[in-house]
Amino acid sequence: MTVEQFERVRRLSLKLTGIALADRHRELLSFRCRRLKLDAPASLDALLQASERGDPVARQQMIGLLTISHTGFFRNPWHFDIAAGHAMCAINSRGSARMWSAAAATGEEAYSLAMAVIDAAGCDAPPVRIVATDINPKVLEIARLAEYGEPALSSLRPELRTRFFSVQARSKRWRISEAVQRMVEFVQLNLSAEAWPVDGPFDVVFCRNVLMYLELAHRFSILERIASLIAPDGLLILDPAEHLGEAEHLFGAGNKGVYRRRLAPQGTGIS
Repeated sequence: MTVEQFERVRRLSLKLTGIALADRHRELLSFRCRRLKLDAPASLDALLQASERGDPVARQQMIGLLTISHTGFFRNPWHFDIAAGHAMCAINSRGSARMWSAAAATGEEAYSLAMAVIDAAGCDAPPVRIVATDINPKVLEIARLAEYGEPALSSLRPELRTRFFSVQARSKRWRISEAVQRMVEFVQLNLSAEAWPVDGPFDVVFCRNVLMYLELAHRFSILERIASLIAPDGLLILDPAEHLGEAEHLFGAGNKGVYRRRLAPQGTGIS
């Protein structure tokens, strides 16, 4: 990837995803181009030109080049315990709960939420709906399939594997139970887009390993919009290494990535 190509990629990245690329990302993107067989200068130039013209297929391919879809089951496991406990409180007070996994990738986070809630509720059909979104439709297809290989389950507690997964005879892959799948709806959503196909309020929002990649202005506007969709006293859960920055006034003090929504005083705008 030439310097000129990288600068074009950098501009497209900010426009399409809000991701701010640093100079160190050039080598990583060059590696991804080789993996996607875009290492020939003409191939990458063609993709860049089509993306700059607004071609939707090319732009989606560019988004796939720019985004990372690495996830796993029960990463930072205490987050799921806290989220499930908060969902139980919402059920006790209102009869149901809603949760949002805002960077779902291949689905492990959303399905982990569902498993944690089923375990906390002590039944297979708790009154909880989980919306799981991602910018990349290809990873959402994998998530909807709800089948995973042995490496994806390697860190899962044995009792969870026994309870919520069954091995498929033909593929030898592990399929998540129907009870877990029924709780989750997968929707394509670009956090940097003007329109979001989701409606609040949500009792818990997971937005982990996203903010660190975004340009500062995008980061604040996205957190502000997310805050407007969180129920009073609802939770926002980030990766422990992430921070709220200029949006910290919208939430109470955090603990290991868990923040409680703070209502703005009446008449101050967002609430």
